[in-house]
Amino acid sequence: MKTFIQMIIVLAASVLSMTLVAQEVRQITWEDLVPAHLADVDPVAHLTPDQQDLVGWIIYMLETLPPRSPETEDLYESLDQEMPLLKKYGIDLEAIMKQTKMIQTSLVEELDGQQVRLPGYLLPLEVIDNRVLEFLLVPYVGACIHVPPPPPNQIVHVKSDRVKDLKKGGLFDPVWVTGQINAKPMAKDLFLIDGSATIDIGYTMQADRVEAYLQ
Repeated sequence: MKTFIQMIIVLAASVLSMTLVAQEVRQITWEDLVPAHLADVDPVAHLTPDQQDLVGWIIYMLETLPPRSPETEDLYESLDQEMPLLKKYGIDLEAIMKQTKMIQTSLVEELDGQQVRLPGYLLPLEVIDNRVLEFLLVPYVGACIHVPPPPPNQIVHVKSDRVKDLKKGGLFDPVWVTGQINAKPMAKDLFLIDGSATIDIGYTMQADRVEAYLQ
């Protein structure tokens, strides 16, 4: 009888332990990966809508155009025509870009080592026997395939060696990824059909579970 009671106590303790572990998994959103004090900061909030469009276009062009050279000079013609408007409107493009970079690269250090559950879309990096073992988790379909990629704090590098049932494909279908997240900046070379690019990444995760997205 004593042995039976001890077994019941051990079983109850195990169930309680599993429950507590399950409760420790925190469901987060992509907004949670940006420090709270920066979430509402907008470097161009003081500009008019037309000026915001101008700054957005110029930054996009600067980030996506190939290096300036005699061969690419014609690509810079429209940019050269618009740049003087920044001075006309008193817009400090360098300051805006510096603040934007700070917002996009800042990480939530408090998340480091936490067990989290995050939804997103996967972009395979390593596939063996039709199984995805390593991928980027991104907030929207097609991210990183076209330039520019999402900000570093909106990309999670995931290893899923413990996930044996995740097959390649379904890249347009969102998934839930559960595992330990770490605020660990890194860079990853991404090889695409039309070339390659080095992607800056803010977070890493060791996935315990990858499953179809169901709210």
